[in-house]
Amino acid sequence: MERKILIIDSSTIIAMRVKVLLELIGCHVELIHFSMLEMYTHANSFDLVVISHGVPVSPVKPIIDKLSHGRLLLLAPKTENTEQLTAFAGLNKIVPEATVVYPFFSNKEITSLLESLLELDSSHMLQLPTILLVDHIQERLENMQSNLLGAHIKTFTASNLTDALGIAQDNKIDILISDFSLGDVTGLQIFSKLKARQPNTRCLLFTSRPDQVSMIEAIRQGVEDVLIKPLNENILLQSVHKLWQTELLKRRNAELVDRLQETVDALIEKDSLLQVIYKHTPDAIMLFERNGQIIEANDACLKLLGLPFSELAGRSLFDFLDDDSVAGIRDKISTLNSNRQFSYDLRLPIQSGGTVPLFGSFNEIDHHGEIALAVIFKNVTHLKQKEELLQEAKGLLEEEVKARTSQLEHAKNVAEAANLSKSDFLANMSHELRTPMHSILSFARFGLDKLEAGDFAREKLLKYLSRIECSGDRLLSLLNNLLDLSKLDVGKFPFNPRPHNLESIIKTSIDDVSGTAMEKQINIIFPAPDSAVIAQCDEEQINQLLRNVLGNALKFSEPKSNITLTLATNDEYAEIKVIDSGIGIPEDELDHIFTKFVQSSKTNSGAGGTGLGLALCREFVSLHQGHINAYNNACGGATVHIKLPLKINLEEHLVNE
Repeated sequence: MERKILIIDSSTIIAMRVKVLLELIGCHVELIHFSMLEMYTHANSFDLVVISHGVPVSPVKPIIDKLSHGRLLLLAPKTENTEQLTAFAGLNKIVPEATVVYPFFSNKEITSLLESLLELDSSHMLQLPTILLVDHIQERLENMQSNLLGAHIKTFTASNLTDALGIAQDNKIDILISDFSLGDVTGLQIFSKLKARQPNTRCLLFTSRPDQVSMIEAIRQGVEDVLIKPLNENILLQSVHKLWQTELLKRRNAELVDRLQETVDALIEKDSLLQVIYKHTPDAIMLFERNGQIIEANDACLKLLGLPFSELAGRSLFDFLDDDSVAGIRDKISTLNSNRQFSYDLRLPIQSGGTVPLFGSFNEIDHHGEIALAVIFKNVTHLKQKEELLQEAKGLLEEEVKARTSQLEHAKNVAEAANLSKSDFLANMSHELRTPMHSILSFARFGLDKLEAGDFAREKLLKYLSRIECSGDRLLSLLNNLLDLSKLDVGKFPFNPRPHNLESIIKTSIDDVSGTAMEKQINIIFPAPDSAVIAQCDEEQINQLLRNVLGNALKFSEPKSNITLTLATNDEYAEIKVIDSGIGIPEDELDHIFTKFVQSSKTNSGAGGTGLGLALCREFVSLHQGHINAYNNACGGATVHIKLPLKINLEEHLVNE
């Protein structure tokens, strides 16, 4: 039965040597690195567990504790390596009964030790031969057969050539023992015919006349020995034992040679494959001593270092790296952990200036009994570039998030302000709606009471109806503003731009508010321009715009004051200014008075209004692709500045629609 062996290694030479010897004696061997131990939970299924020096105690102790058969073999390091010997002593301490193999043991000694440990079964022990006796004297034939059977040797007998070949036809014969002279045939002839059928058969001849046997001919045909009659039991058994031991040794040697050749062929094939992989892999690989001295490097590594193979000898890895990388590697080597491996980011200076970023994976190995290190270099330039791009993108993203957060906060503040303005607007609107409605209802009730009482005084009824009409006009104006604003919000307000004389529109607007001006004795001054100002505009919207602005100016101007309108033009724009001498606008509110639902604090303090008039003005000016703003005058009052293009870009207007 094939024996199963587990070798737990730490990249040592002696472990590989033991593996080959175990395979030569017919064992199935699994060699693993100690870092893979977690995959091998059933150590009892192996007939022998081999642990190499350099393997830490902690990962193998659970396996040692579970071993029931106690077959454990330890592989010791070289005696001159004090550090490894100290570590091995700790391993040997927990299994003092384990067998130890030292590097100075010969292959023969290790093989004998392995065979003893494994207690190889009968297939590996001495086997007895099958013998064919041929003699024409029956009594002598029976005596020899009795002697051999007494030694537990399977024996067949024959008295002639025909019987001998018949037996050989059905049985495997290891040794032929025959009398040289058998009458019409000789023992050599029987051996020759038998050997033609079974080439591995060996032969002993016996004779009473040595001179009749040609020893040269006998040896040439393969006869092992010629015995002299009479034969006694001891001579016969000694000759058989000697011949069979020689034959077993030959067979064993042949088997070992065959296995050795198979192992050598497999090792050569594996070594060739590893050499091809090592030499041509795109990753740079290097073997070096603890002091940095380079042992070997593959083609990719030589290309990375810019070094021809002929200049490799005597160079140190530390000659090629920057100071920080060298210091880091030295520190890592001096403090290697139990896994005997580490990784490190490196910098390789290049002749053209700058450095190449590398990532090195280092692993401690056993190089002919000495500690060395193998390293795989990865060029991570593209990864560093991606990392820099990611950092840059992260910075940009953070800036965008901050900007977006600021925008959202601003939008939140604007929304809260709009919500507050809407609340104020609704409160003021309820007052504005309630006041004319209350007036209409009150004067209607007064009129009805007079009619019911039979009082038909014309003057009183006229007064009541006049008040009702005035309040209705005010209410209608308010509702019209709301309706206009809603139409502007949804983009359905009628807009019909045509060429118009702005002077005529301004005069019409002044006439529309002249009644209010006369009541407050306010003089509206409009100096006519030197020439007609023709602008492409919607006459009704501009008229309503100016009425709203003039209405605000009259509302906040003191009685018996002046309001001035000016009209100027250049090649592209017409500019209208409405200048009053009223209470002015607080400086912090100048940017907000044209916003929907927003009123000046001075309006809220008692001048009335809904905060819609100037919002409508801004929408009308926006439809005309113009601008409107307000500012306070140095000598008091405020100025509303309206800037209208002489010609509207209708394509832009359609796009906005």
